[in-house]
Amino acid sequence: MVAGSCAVRTGGWEIFGSCSVCANGSIYQWRANSGAGPSQVSGDIETPSQHLSDQAVRIATTAIEISPHVPERIANLFREANECRQMTWYEAAGAMYRKTLDVATKHIYSHDARLAERDPANALRSRIKALGELKILEPDIVELADVAALDGNDATHDVDPYTAEEAEALEDLTQDLLDRLFVRPARLAAVKAKQIASGQRKAE
Repeated sequence: MVAGSCAVRTGGWEIFGSCSVCANGSIYQWRANSGAGPSQVSGDIETPSQHLSDQAVRIATTAIEISPHVPERIANLFREANECRQMTWYEAAGAMYRKTLDVATKHIYSHDARLAERDPANALRSRIKALGELKILEPDIVELADVAALDGNDATHDVDPYTAEEAEALEDLTQDLLDRLFVRPARLAAVKAKQIASGQRKAE
């Protein structure tokens, strides 16, 4: 069922239709050999003289909100991964979630004073393990980060297709890790600063 249409510069039209079974909508490019518009056509819109594109038109993604406490470079990587997932590019999304974690752990090495004399391991999982052994990351974060790294590896290297469900699960896991790595510590630091300023807590 065609619900609306719009002419595009190529001379064709973009039409929106909803499925009579599931009611989900899609946008497709459509062209009539006669040059007629969709409103001038009744009945079947896919005939020898009227052509509907094989693939739906991709529309803009919905921007995801990311805490300002997440460093900009890392937030941009996560945003790109999320956009890939929305566009159904699941393997690209999985690889980008892994890169988000990779850059996030390198960021910790370059910004945590306790790691000033240490170089990060080249391998992501080794780096995560080292951060746990050095007591920089809590054991539960180390475990979650290792799972995320393995899932990201699957998206990058596995022969089997990476699925929508896997990409969604990895997004949730990566988002939780960013919250644990950057957002919660920043909020805790802000609370401590207020307590010190009010005299409720002594400066360390």
